[in-house]
Amino acid sequence: MAAPVPSELVARAASFDHDTRVGAIASLEALATPAAWQLVLVLLQRDYDPRVRAFAAAALGTSRDPTFLEALRYSASADADPYVRVAAAASAAALAPFGRRPKLAAGLSVICPGCGYFYLGKPERALAFLGTFAWLIAPIVIDASPLVLGRDAIVHSEGRDTLLLMAAQNVWFYGVYATYRDARLARDDYGARYPVAREDLGDLLFAPFNPRVLKSPWVWAGLPLMLGAAVGASYGISRFSSSGSTTGTMRHLFDGHDVQFLGNRYDTATGFALGDAYNVSLYLPVGVGEEALFRGVVQAGLSETSLGLWGGWAVGSAIFGAAHTFNFIGDANGVREAALAVPYLMATGSYLGFLYIHGNFSLLQGAAVHFWYDFLLGTIDFVVDPDHQPFVARFGMPF
Repeated sequence: MAAPVPSELVARAASFDHDTRVGAIASLEALATPAAWQLVLVLLQRDYDPRVRAFAAAALGTSRDPTFLEALRYSASADADPYVRVAAAASAAALAPFGRRPKLAAGLSVICPGCGYFYLGKPERALAFLGTFAWLIAPIVIDASPLVLGRDAIVHSEGRDTLLLMAAQNVWFYGVYATYRDARLARDDYGARYPVAREDLGDLLFAPFNPRVLKSPWVWAGLPLMLGAAVGASYGISRFSSSGSTTGTMRHLFDGHDVQFLGNRYDTATGFALGDAYNVSLYLPVGVGEEALFRGVVQAGLSETSLGLWGGWAVGSAIFGAAHTFNFIGDANGVREAALAVPYLMATGSYLGFLYIHGNFSLLQGAAVHFWYDFLLGTIDFVVDPDHQPFVARFGMPF
């Protein structure tokens, strides 16, 4: 609520002629101090000339101060002149985004997919996220019900369920980013030290295949280094976290046996093509969703705090690595593997966070690297151990 204005200022403003008062509003708008906006409010609420009130209403719409919303909404509904009402309504609409907090919008979308859009006044988008999420998890819920637990087909649905579950999770992640981004963009990033990422879903899904993104040396040169580090880290983790017993039964993809895919057997070439198509469908949402959440919201939000740009990068990378602790829950050597893997994932997240900063706060390079990293590691794992893949039996979670 705006502070009351001394009555002597009201009387002085009313003593000027129309042109002088309009010129004064323009000068006050350019001055843009709290006292100046208070005088503009005086003219909106108390001037006898509707042209002056309309001009004052339009000026307040540029103030970026949501404390004027109540006065503008009152004028939009109660002013005697229709032109003033129209001007006040337009200014209230322009100020409305400045009354909504981006971090609160993102927090509501953490509670349920896309629900921050209800807070932003866009219920149709919230319902789209909720509907998509429900559509993805419905088959999993139905298969898990007592009515279908006895079906043999449930064994072969695990690979499908993994795909649906990861897609649903990353729809949720993207919804957190989308509400945070839209809330900040609606405010023109007002008050922020660093720009928010502007990419939408289409931009991010296409990023791994976009020549403009792939031509960056940070992508084509950085990716092989990350893959080499990942293979070395995986080997080291498996050596140090294993109990020392080996079964000697693991086979590779090209040993002449058939390949199992979603409960059916295929020859090697067909099985490999189906398996890698599955991996594209699995890891593309992961690359988009995790970059949107961890770089587009977590790192971006932390950078706006007292941590600053590089503090936000460091803490955001640590959160990214720590969040992957859940990948190891339920494994026989899960605690030991997590203790070794999470620091490596923090380092990997720091590279993705660096790409976000280096790319002028764009998620495109990070989404591309993240997808190809997961996809190529998944392909290597498929070749080395085709009998233990997400489309054969559900295990772990992708990076």
